[in-house]
Amino acid sequence: MRITAEAPMHPSDPHSDTDRALLEGLLQLAVEGQTEDQDFQRIGEEVFARLLDTYGQQTTA
Repeated sequence: MRITAEAPMHPSDPHSDTDRALLEGLLQLAVEGQTEDQDFQRIGEEVFARLLDTYGQQTTA
C-alpha cells in the first residue's frame, strides 16, 4: 500500500478567495440574466483588471 500526500491544486494565495467570490458573483448574475446590471459591469471590470494584472497584455509581433 502506498500513501502519498497530495499537493493542493492551487497554491495558497490570499487573493484566491476574493477572486473566487468575484467569479462566483459574476456567474450568478449571468445565470440570473442580470448582465445589464451595474453590479455585473463592476464585477466584470474588476475581473478583467485582475486578469490583466496576472497575465498582462500580449501583443503580436
